[in-house]
Amino acid sequence: MYVANNLTQMSTYTRKNQHQLQHRKHGPGLPQHSALGKRAQHDGRETFEAPNNPTNKRACHLSLSSNSELCEECSAIPWNKIDHCMGYEGRVDWHGMLISKVGRHYRNVSPATTCPLCRQLYAPWIESFLRKLEPSHWKGRDRRDEIRIFRHLRHLNHVNDFQTSRNKLKAHDAPFHIAVVPFAGEWKEDFRLHILSRGMAVVLPDGRPESDIFSPQQVSPTFDPEIVKPWLEYCKDHHKNYCSPKSLKVNGMKVIDCFSKDGDIIAHCYGNKYVALSYVWGNPPAKRAPLSTIGRKETPQMEITKYTDELPLSKLPNDIPLTIRDAIQVTRDLGYQFLWVDTYCINQKSEIEKQQQCSRMGDIYAGSQLTIFALGQDSEYGLPGVSSRPRSRPRFWQPQCTKIGKYQIISTMDDPHKAIDDAKWSTRGWTLQEAIFSTRSLFFTDSQAYFECNSMNLLEAFKTDVEKLHIQSQQRVMAFHRAGKYVCGNSNKFSHLNVKYNGANHRKIDNLRRCQTHIQEYTKRELTNKDDVLNAFAGIARFYAHTTAKIASLAGLPIPSPIATSGNVERAHLDHLSYALSWIHHVHAFSISTLRNPKPQRRVGFPSWSWAGWFGRIKSKSDLPYCWTSYLSSVRVGFKKDTPRNFAWLTKLKHYRQLIIDLLLTANELCFDAHVLNHKKLRYWQRDPETPSKRILSKAIQVNLSRGPCSLEEFQQKLKKGKLECVIIGTYGEPRKDVYKAIQVADRKSPKAEKRRIDLFERQEPDAIVCLVVGTKDGISERYGLVKITLENLSGKSAVEAWRLGPKKRFILR
Repeated sequence: MYVANNLTQMSTYTRKNQHQLQHRKHGPGLPQHSALGKRAQHDGRETFEAPNNPTNKRACHLSLSSNSELCEECSAIPWNKIDHCMGYEGRVDWHGMLISKVGRHYRNVSPATTCPLCRQLYAPWIESFLRKLEPSHWKGRDRRDEIRIFRHLRHLNHVNDFQTSRNKLKAHDAPFHIAVVPFAGEWKEDFRLHILSRGMAVVLPDGRPESDIFSPQQVSPTFDPEIVKPWLEYCKDHHKNYCSPKSLKVNGMKVIDCFSKDGDIIAHCYGNKYVALSYVWGNPPAKRAPLSTIGRKETPQMEITKYTDELPLSKLPNDIPLTIRDAIQVTRDLGYQFLWVDTYCINQKSEIEKQQQCSRMGDIYAGSQLTIFALGQDSEYGLPGVSSRPRSRPRFWQPQCTKIGKYQIISTMDDPHKAIDDAKWSTRGWTLQEAIFSTRSLFFTDSQAYFECNSMNLLEAFKTDVEKLHIQSQQRVMAFHRAGKYVCGNSNKFSHLNVKYNGANHRKIDNLRRCQTHIQEYTKRELTNKDDVLNAFAGIARFYAHTTAKIASLAGLPIPSPIATSGNVERAHLDHLSYALSWIHHVHAFSISTLRNPKPQRRVGFPSWSWAGWFGRIKSKSDLPYCWTSYLSSVRVGFKKDTPRNFAWLTKLKHYRQLIIDLLLTANELCFDAHVLNHKKLRYWQRDPETPSKRILSKAIQVNLSRGPCSLEEFQQKLKKGKLECVIIGTYGEPRKDVYKAIQVADRKSPKAEKRRIDLFERQEPDAIVCLVVGTKDGISERYGLVKITLENLSGKSAVEAWRLGPKKRFILR
């Protein structure tokens, strides 16, 4: 049946209906919440099938807005088409089904609007998207925006967009959603980013049973520990292979006794379960509420205890920051007694204790039963919803439930992953390893709590029967569901499969990819003490050194051991060194810098050839070391407090012991023999094919400088004067056959399958010669950047020989 188009004929809500919208308490038992995940693009189609008939009934729990509050534009939309779209059994692609043309109204909705549907359908992203369209998209088109409806949460960020995912959502009768989208263009990715920031508008018909996965619901204005407890219990009961905390004895470790009257700080007894806190110190105000008010209304104040060099803190000061007060309360509410907080559990006046405890910080977080993540800008921000810091819900963003006839349009919240990315916490260097090594994590965003472990991730805004998302063994969720944001050791972002100890060669490549991702993420962050750049990275270096990929962190550069163990292994390891040296910055000297993306700057005291020697985010790499041929020879590595060693020494090590890992991080010098490229043969310009009289930049030469000349012309002059040199470190080409063979034999992959294994050798770049740009003074060279020269109709070796290079030259790179 169709719903009458005239909104005045639509039924209004009775008091009985409104009573059903009240907030429900979450009872104990199986957790009913789902997780989020980044989607993968896929343009497949789907066929409609009759939905199952689950027994659980829908009741709306969000704030209700009646249809009488709709504006003129929203009232004019033919909502009766929703019935037709939901009953349509034909094939529908990712564009969804058209409900109505709506003009440009929803691009610029005033925050002061009283129309609830305008707030739900607000689409400011369309303006910027249309500016990117080619004129051909506009010609002869109706340029009005469109309201479309999408099947079974088609654009949900929780899952990938493959057919298996859509089949799963369809089988569980996941709801439809509506949105305002542009009239033309490939807007899928831009729309996905919009959903990350603002959520979705989900359509729920009256009387239709609710889906048992990904069902939107209201989030309480205060933190409810009874929601989180089932999440923790489910993880403990079912994820023992993936989520058992790696408890290691840490000598000198102390914890806060949250049940003690005075907040005692005691020595940790190995085996006692504890919770850890990750937060931003910042510079909070001096005036704070007393410790004794945690969980109480009126209690006498305590004597304030302060640090001394000789006497470590034995109990908490009275005026602890709000974030730590809230963390103590959450620890109690979840049934744990002990909490580890670096500020108070490490004597900040003792340099020896700080060095000892900070070096084991990765083990401390890995051994915690749960890590609480406070995303606020400083330690006084608190945990939203726990005590005095309220959960933020500005009216324009508040989740709404708009009633239109027999339909409820419910808005979901923004993605917690997006909230984490935007938080001050995500800009701090030390916090990355705290997230990576934590087995179970509870993030407090401004609007809700978000939980992730190594096997699943859950949030308050969606309700799901978690068992339905898990594989048969219940060890982890299915592969179509995205992994947690900081799951460490998984094969890709849509997998919870831990491959850290997997000996298969293609899994070694997975480990390398994840290591590179974590390094790129780390270089975006800041450190209060700039000299901590490798100290805060040491835990990550240790983790990947102990994977089957056996990745050495040479001053932070990830150098994996060779996959192919037959033939010249030392030569292959040298190829990997050249590959590691080919990193570049996201913003370079020729770029236009902004406050959000400043140009790189030198970090004094660390080698210029490593990303650790610079301030600035590095760019992700699309190639692999197995496609490289090194042109370096006689390589020696110098260390800050040890004698230099030949690089071949690294190849002979079967395992990286702790002393070796720490030694590699102190590398500060590379000595090698290499060819210098003849700069006179470089052709930076070419004739424009369309206008032969006009010169354009050659696409064959890519220059990325971290420092130095700010234009190509100035760079040419520096080369001519000999102030800069292009040192050939290697060539990039087809993956080596010995690597293919190693994967095929060891992993039992057929020749047909070897290139299809998670895009291992999908070539993203053409063959090229790669050079380090260096400047030399008094015999000591420093890295300035990278030059890549694309090869045409020549293999790497033939191309290098075509340059008629002279003898190699010795370089000392620092």
